[in-house]
Amino acid sequence: MDRRLAICGLGLAVILAVSAAFAEDLDTKKMAIAHKSIKMLKDPRTEHEATVTLVSLKESAVPQLANMAKNTGEKISMRIAAIDILGDIGSQTATDAVLVTLKDSNLKIRRASAKTLGKIGDAKAIEELKETLADFDTETRLSAIRALVAIKGPSMGDTYLGLLSDPEPRIRMYAVVGLGDLKEERAVEKLSAMTADLNDDVRMQLAIALGKIKSKKGIEALNLLSQDRNIDVRRETLVAIGDIGDPSSVPYLITVAERDYKDLRCAAIEALAKMKAQEAIPVLKKLLRDEIMDVRIAAIRALAQIGGSQFSDDLKPLLTDESTKVRKEATIALQGAKENTK
Repeated sequence: MDRRLAICGLGLAVILAVSAAFAEDLDTKKMAIAHKSIKMLKDPRTEHEATVTLVSLKESAVPQLANMAKNTGEKISMRIAAIDILGDIGSQTATDAVLVTLKDSNLKIRRASAKTLGKIGDAKAIEELKETLADFDTETRLSAIRALVAIKGPSMGDTYLGLLSDPEPRIRMYAVVGLGDLKEERAVEKLSAMTADLNDDVRMQLAIALGKIKSKKGIEALNLLSQDRNIDVRRETLVAIGDIGDPSSVPYLITVAERDYKDLRCAAIEALAKMKAQEAIPVLKKLLRDEIMDVRIAAIRALAQIGGSQFSDDLKPLLTDESTKVRKEATIALQGAKENTK
């Protein structure tokens, strides 16, 4: 018995040794491929092939790419290429190296580094990215705030609040996005003061952020945005109103659903559906016969969401609608209603 155990133990040791040797040999081969690919990266004719290979090697390519990225004697274009590939690999083993290049004297290197840190998503980079928000180069600052928004650090609220008055509209926009992602309710007052921002994208993201935060304190600001000159801002405002679900908004949503631009009507109908607004049912039934196909489809979906089975008789006539899409939506809604009554 002891002899058998000894033989089994010896066999296991041999297997482990072989496995370790195989793994070591594989790592060596990967390092050799990475080395060759980095050389190929410098040739425009093989640059794409090299990039694909290095990304496929993942962590095995990180050390050599990191060295290339940090090498101040290397061409700027090659250093940027290495930083970009580290971002595509997305391994946190590259974080320390990219934090070094984030402080480089070359602004293109700093921009690429901030972008890559956002792709890597390592919270370890948050503090140094926050410092980069003070960079003299606007594009570097922009890359830094994009990265911070991508990382979603829960402690970023105060930083974003401080950037809401930044002179660069794209910085303000990402600060708004960040606050929305964090669902930062204490930001509602400051966000609500931005409805007159001159930048359309800022106002659109403002509506989206207020919808994500879902505070009724934001309704007044959304009411202002609902009259915005930009149709995209108004559409996102309708979505946000639906997300917050304040009953006082229902009459306004019904008005928009009945008469406005098509996209706004559909957004208002979807908002009413989210809120399961019972008082909107008569209007939604009427909209099943609207001349605009997309409005009819939105109304079908809304009634199905509010309580499909009770509207079966209203939906059945749409099975013969002139539009294939409408007929399909009606079939789906009726089938869902049937299953819910089982």
